[in-house]
Amino acid sequence: MALFRREGKASARKHAGPRPLESPSTELVARRRRTLAKVAIIVTVLLVSILAFVQDRVFLFTVQVNDVWRQDNLAAPYEFAVRKPRDVVEAERRRVREETPAVFRRIDDAAGRTRARQDSLLASVRLALSYRSEFVDHRTRGRLDEARADSIRFDSVRSSIRLPLLSRQWNILFTSFRERTVRGGPAGPTLEGSLFAAALETALSLERLGVMDLSPDSLYSLRLTIRNDITRQEERVDRSAVRGLDEAMRDGRLELERRFEGWSDTTAIAAVALSMILEPSLRYDAEATREAWRIGEDAISETAGIVRQNETIVRRGDVITEEIRQRLISLEQQEVNRRGSRLGWGAILGQVILALAVYLIFYLYLYLLRRPIFDDNRMVLLLGIMFTGVVALFAVALRLAVLDMLVVPVAIVAILLTVIFDSRVAIFALLTVTLLGSLYLNLDFRFALATLFAGSLGVFSVKDIRNRSQFFISAGLVYLGYATVLFGAFLLQGSPSERLVEELVLTGINSILILLAYPLLWVFERSFDLTTDLTLLELSDTNRPLLKELSLRAPGTFNHVLQVANLAEAAAAAIGANALLTRVGALYHDVGKLVKPEYFVENQRVAANPHDQLKPRMSALIIASHVKEGIEIGLRNRLPKRVLDFIPMHHGTTRIEYFYQRAIKQHQKGDPPIQQSEFRYPGPRPNSKETAILMMADTVEAACRTLDNPTHRRIESLIGTLVEARRADGQLDETDLTFHDLTIIRQTFLNLLLGVYHVRVKYPGSEDEAVKEGEEPESADASIPTDRRIE
Repeated sequence: MALFRREGKASARKHAGPRPLESPSTELVARRRRTLAKVAIIVTVLLVSILAFVQDRVFLFTVQVNDVWRQDNLAAPYEFAVRKPRDVVEAERRRVREETPAVFRRIDDAAGRTRARQDSLLASVRLALSYRSEFVDHRTRGRLDEARADSIRFDSVRSSIRLPLLSRQWNILFTSFRERTVRGGPAGPTLEGSLFAAALETALSLERLGVMDLSPDSLYSLRLTIRNDITRQEERVDRSAVRGLDEAMRDGRLELERRFEGWSDTTAIAAVALSMILEPSLRYDAEATREAWRIGEDAISETAGIVRQNETIVRRGDVITEEIRQRLISLEQQEVNRRGSRLGWGAILGQVILALAVYLIFYLYLYLLRRPIFDDNRMVLLLGIMFTGVVALFAVALRLAVLDMLVVPVAIVAILLTVIFDSRVAIFALLTVTLLGSLYLNLDFRFALATLFAGSLGVFSVKDIRNRSQFFISAGLVYLGYATVLFGAFLLQGSPSERLVEELVLTGINSILILLAYPLLWVFERSFDLTTDLTLLELSDTNRPLLKELSLRAPGTFNHVLQVANLAEAAAAAIGANALLTRVGALYHDVGKLVKPEYFVENQRVAANPHDQLKPRMSALIIASHVKEGIEIGLRNRLPKRVLDFIPMHHGTTRIEYFYQRAIKQHQKGDPPIQQSEFRYPGPRPNSKETAILMMADTVEAACRTLDNPTHRRIESLIGTLVEARRADGQLDETDLTFHDLTIIRQTFLNLLLGVYHVRVKYPGSEDEAVKEGEEPESADASIPTDRRIE
């Protein structure tokens, strides 16, 4: 409050208490650090924006099929080859891999190794069966120690060969083995010998056909080249003529089922034996296969035609076809090849200048017209994060063929900044990111106009936001904005309808992404300690637990804060301050009275006053403690800092007048001198229009309750006296209020309080008489309560 600072400086020093001293050099160093941090944030945003530019292949990323060529006619400056599209070249390479036979080498003596495995496995099985047979014999003869040893040897051998047979299948083999070796059964081969012989015969048959050491599904080609290193011969076969291990096992089992039809356990034993002895006979030669692929791929031509010098590539107004787009990309690639490793310093310098010009618009606006935001590094960082996020999405959309710049939700920045700051900051930020996107697309005016119009609708949709569901309306309006401009451009330019439909789908995705504003706002509010209007609206709900508790435990205080909130909100709106913040601050400014509500007069419902039993100093201490306790309650309930500031500032460093005067009256000769500091609130004083308005509203509302005869003149005189007392006490020196603001505030208070304390008609039988409008009020000093208001 510039007009008050000179007059109230002496009293301000008197009540403010000692201030911590800070040397000029320390303050200068801190200021320099803040400046360097701010510059670092802005430079980082600028560098990220420059890196997002597509440095070389501009046409590849910015020119799409069905676009309209808006530049001048383009002719070939020299002869160059037209390169095939990357997907076409990749398709031809895949075709080479599919048509080039995979190379396999026949494994030497695979059959011999299979026979050796079969012989070893069969011998182990017979050894295990013999141990079991001896176990039975020894147990029958009562030789338990020998039987126990035979059982251990049987289990050991069976475990070592790891033959996955069921107990029932081992019993079948053992029964056959006992009949032929001990009981003199029929002559001929044993069952295990017959089964293993069948498994060997099947394995050798499959290996002769060819068993690969990998799955056929992992091969690209349907043909194979089989090389024999011994005979130096090779043959070409279809992939279906050979088997993988799994296929070979499946075919072998079918063969064994046909041979041992009706004997499921016998078939299972033979199949297990087959799985143990079957080995691949063909080994995949990955190196030779890759070499065959390389030879085929080297034969692929990456060009498809020639463009002669001075031949027209595209004319202004032409619709871009795939052929034209590929010619543009080929010309651009040729330019890159001719330049070699030299950087395009001219293009980079142009990008730097244009990006700098775009950001200069925004940051100059902040520096000149919104200095508090520019001076707050937290807010500069928040803006930098938003800009960097959108630029990163631009960069991704430019480099991925499946995405488009229209998918990037630019409007989300404008919507968030409208809620966090206001529509002016949001519009300038929207203009900044829109111009950047236009630069990335070679100054695409259609993109810029559509994004700016859609984003502006998003800004206006949340300018007076009252609940978070409005983000859905914002998403719909953003889509409507995009659709309007794109449809107008479609009619003006006559572009293909397919392109319009595609763009409408892309902007639909964009609008859905706008709904991310809701969770992002929650993140920014918590991360940067922001208090948006949405948060304030939620806090203004009197059904919130803290206010509900206040209404139940301290109903008088609750009624008081409601009246103060109405007064303060109206006064803030009248002078252009933040009315919503003022109202919320008023609702929570006295929550500290929840701790000892009975010590405050508005909550006293009985004749006894607890202060009558206390000394003035103790009473003043209890009254002043509701400030500290209110801050603690606010912190526990996670009230934002901007709301918490109202709790200590609504009293500032004012004097607790009632108990101060009582202390003076009770002071006896010889008592210690009375210290004013013991009867003052701890502060700090109000530092904004909103907190100052609350201080005055709180004082005026409580004082007006003590008026016995609240006439117009008395209320007006009381308001003027109280406001002037706060000004003279230096309580308003740290605010930006002017005398004109105070006049408006006093008049607003008067209008509202006259509505509350209006003159009522005298009813028959009433002992009181209606107050006449022309009655003279008591003196202003007499109207100030000194014995009925305790706070």
